[in-house]
This record gives sequence, structure tokens and C-alpha cells, in this order.
Amino acid sequence: MKKVLIISGVTICVFCIMWIGFLWKVPKSRFSGSYPNAETWSLKINQDDLVRVINEIKKEHPELEPPNAGYPTSGQNGYWYNFIFYYDDTKENVYTWIRENEDSNYTTLAFVGIASHIDSLTAINEFKMYQKDINKDFGYFKNRAQIEKFQDRILKLIELKIGEREN
Repeated sequence: MKKVLIISGVTICVFCIMWIGFLWKVPKSRFSGSYPNAETWSLKINQDDLVRVINEIKKEHPELEPPNAGYPTSGQNGYWYNFIFYYDDTKENVYTWIRENEDSNYTTLAFVGIASHIDSLTAINEFKMYQKDINKDFGYFKNRAQIEKFQDRILKLIELKIGEREN
């Protein structure tokens, strides 16, 4: 009996370690498509209005616009409308896209990942080139923290602005 309990305990521990280390990624990934790991939210707003909402937010909160960007920070790209936001505390670009759902009253917003922010004013000794996809390149706890940071800093503003438009 004691042997069975020890084996069961070890099996449970191994499963927990595997879950925290890797298996949690399986239900988060779609395994196909251009952005299989993106974290998505369905918002009750049509795509054109959501583009306007996000542009308004970026004007009201200029800290969310990547500074000195020599590249477009929003625009249509095939099926998606891409937006790049900015975290000024970590000097990172935040990559997102939106896409109209089958029901045109709803639009999907996706958090794709983060990358180092580099522009012509970045000193050479500060270059740290990286790009990390959400739900793929982070461990479980860091991934949760990144999603919560996105929700607190960006998604919350979008949802508030959508709520204002409804009223």
C-alpha cells in the first residue's frame, strides 16, 4: 500500500511539473494558421469602429505609441488589421491584430507577442533583439503575467472606450 501511494505521489508530481513546464501550452495553441498561439478576445464592436477606438486610445495615451518609430504602427495586412502598442517601463513593442468575426457586430482582438523596441535613437549598447510569442515562448507564470499586463494596460482601455460608445 505504501508503495502504491509513493508511486501515485511521484506520478502526480511529474504531471504537475510537465503541466507547468509544457502541457498548459497545448490547449492554448491552435496548431495551424498564421497566429496559432495568440491570446484572443471577442469584442462586441464592428472592425471599423474598433480601429477608430484603438486610434483614439493611442491619441489619449501617447505612452502606448512606440516612440520614434520609423515604421507603421498600425495598418491592414491581409485578413488582419495590425496594431503595435508600447510598454514604456520595459521598452517593448506589443504586437496585436484585430479581425472581423463572421457576425460583423463582433471583432476578435489578439495579443500576439512582445519584442524589443528598437529605433534610430536606440544606443548600440542597448540593442537587445528578441521577439516572444504569447502562449509559446514564455513559461506558465511569465505567460500569465504578460497576459494580465496586456489586459490591465491595453484591453481594459479598449473595453472602457467601447462601453462609452454604447452609452
